[in-house]
Amino acid sequence: MTKKISLYTIALMMYTPNISAQSISMVSDGDIFPIQQQQTQTEVKPGWKIVDMQLKSKMVRYLWGTKAKQFTDNVRPQFIVDSDTLLLSNMVLIKLDIKKEYRKIPKPEIQQNKYISLDFSTFSVEAYGEESFLIQPIQELEKGEYIFTWKTRQPIGELADWVVWPFSIQ
Repeated sequence: MTKKISLYTIALMMYTPNISAQSISMVSDGDIFPIQQQQTQTEVKPGWKIVDMQLKSKMVRYLWGTKAKQFTDNVRPQFIVDSDTLLLSNMVLIKLDIKKEYRKIPKPEIQQNKYISLDFSTFSVEAYGEESFLIQPIQELEKGEYIFTWKTRQPIGELADWVVWPFSIQ
């Protein structure tokens, strides 16, 4: 079986450091829809200044747009995860806050967020082919915007952006 890789994915793999060939796809009515990986945008919002000292600066991570391109109305969606180098146990699901023009990750660090780890108490996991897994949350997810990412993935760039796979439950 030959795997098709989009030119966008090839370009990301060639020109973006620390991105390997993991992929996540959403399964809907027997059809498989790849979720396009994205890089978060990070901004440092200044706090207040006292005699040349900057205090309480805040880091904000977000994705542009109010909705992900991949969406479903299934509150227990199925996903195929092709993880060639990263452990599934390091994969997490984070619900995003929706703002006027973007989706915000609630806290700047993965460990600070309320997340769902991919383990047998939260997801059903089945082998799917040689290096892939079919996963599905055990509990229903709330409607909203979500991302998958890995806790152990190396951050990208000066502001330590994350590589994420966004999707929406409508």
